[in-house]
Amino acid sequence: MNGTSLNGGYTFLKQPRSRFAAALVIFMALCGSWPLQADGAYDSLKGQVKGLYSSFRATFAVTSSSGQIQTGKIMYQYPGKLRVETGTGVIATNGTHLWVHNKSSPLCARQDVSGVGGGLLGILASYEGTIQGNTYIFKKKGAHYEEIVVQVAGGMVRSVRLKHGDETTTYSFSGMTIDTGISGAMFNYKPAGAQIVENPLNN
Repeated sequence: MNGTSLNGGYTFLKQPRSRFAAALVIFMALCGSWPLQADGAYDSLKGQVKGLYSSFRATFAVTSSSGQIQTGKIMYQYPGKLRVETGTGVIATNGTHLWVHNKSSPLCARQDVSGVGGGLLGILASYEGTIQGNTYIFKKKGAHYEEIVVQVAGGMVRSVRLKHGDETTTYSFSGMTIDTGISGAMFNYKPAGAQIVENPLNN
C-alpha cells in the first residue's frame, strides 16, 4: 500500500499493477461465486475447496518478486463479507458496499458492489490448468496475469501466486481459525475522521 493514494482520481483503485489493488482483487476473489467449467484442473480445485466455511480469521503475507513483504489480518463471513487490515490501510465489504481506506489519507472510497459475482474460480474459468499434487497451475496467453498458481490444503486456499511479465506477487495465508463467530458489524467500516467518497470506480 505504500505510495498509494485516494487522490488523483483514485488511480490506485484503477491500476491492477498496484500491490494494493492486486490485493483487492485476490481478497474479493476469495469470497465470490463460482461458475461451472469443464477443465479437469479447474474441477479438481473446485472439489478441493467447495466445502469451505461459514467464517474464518487468518493472517496473510504478500511477497513481491523484489522480496518486499507486507503482512496483515483477514476476516471472512459467508456470504461475501470480508475485512482485510494492514498497518497502513483497510479493505472491507459487507457484501453491498466496499470500503478502501489508506489510513494516511483524509478520504475513504466506498464502492457499491451489490450483485457483483466472480470469485477465485470465476477468475480462473477462462484459464487452462494443470495439477501437481496440491498445486494448481493456470495459464492464459494475453491475460494481465498470464499465470496463476494456487496451493490448497485441508479444503483451504493456502497461497495464490500471480505472474505478470517478470513480476510475481504471492499471497500466503496462515494461522486460520474456522467458524469463529465473527460479528457482522466488523464488515461495516467506519473510517474515523475520513471523508467518504462514493463510487470512485464509476468515474
